[in-house]
Amino acid sequence: MARLLAEEIGKRIGQSIIVQNRPGAGGNIGMAQAARSRPDGYTLVISWTGPLATNLALYRDVGYDPRRDLAPVGMVGCTPNVLAVSATSPARDLSLFMEGTRDRGSQVSYGTTGVGSSWHIAGEMVNLRIGNRLTHVPYTTPSAALSDLLGGRLDAIFPVVPMTVPHVQAGTIRVLAVFSERRSSVLPEVPTTAELGHPELVSETCFALLAPNGTPATLIERLNLELNAILAEPDMRARIEAMGVSVSGGPPADLSRYLEREIPRQAEIVAASGAKAD
Repeated sequence: MARLLAEEIGKRIGQSIIVQNRPGAGGNIGMAQAARSRPDGYTLVISWTGPLATNLALYRDVGYDPRRDLAPVGMVGCTPNVLAVSATSPARDLSLFMEGTRDRGSQVSYGTTGVGSSWHIAGEMVNLRIGNRLTHVPYTTPSAALSDLLGGRLDAIFPVVPMTVPHVQAGTIRVLAVFSERRSSVLPEVPTTAELGHPELVSETCFALLAPNGTPATLIERLNLELNAILAEPDMRARIEAMGVSVSGGPPADLSRYLEREIPRQAEIVAASGAKAD
């Protein structure tokens, strides 16, 4: 997504935009580097819910404050987590999964891509809802968790939508619910948690564009204008939504409001789960 947006924004502003991956510490390293960069409009960062909100509660010190050190440019879009089981699982819907979990207790396991990942947060939401019955099994890669799900060594996973689509099409996994208020365009047949009577079970990974704090307001305004114009293009919207991401757009203030809501919400979930990444 970052490369796709960089190419299109670059065309509009007449500048070549180089995408540099800065992995590590759940995104904290890249975010800290962006926060320390000169606020001249030449450094931007694409980030997501983890470094923007969840990590603040997971780590003792992330090395930045997303509200103080970075200026919002705009929301890009969100993709929800889902509850997925193998195609051979007896759980046919969310209610049956919850009932089976209550019956079997801690024998029910769910895999994630690590402590504090969106998979983990979604799993803990369900865990808290049913009384801490699920056993968390962290993995280092999504493929390892999926392999164990298909092999019958896990009962469930809570991935984001894009990872599930090819496996749903192949008939190897069954998605029981989308953790969102609206259905996914690429999984339209799957009900949302809100539809199923669990509006509290909402877990989405949202992507956003930011700049170092102090970047001139005129540059922020221009970048936001171009971002929204790109997201409004039918072809671009279709390409992003094909990834399982619902396009957002909007003014910088929408991103600010998102952070004000999501940071304390993620902190509550992390605190209830007892998860720590340090």
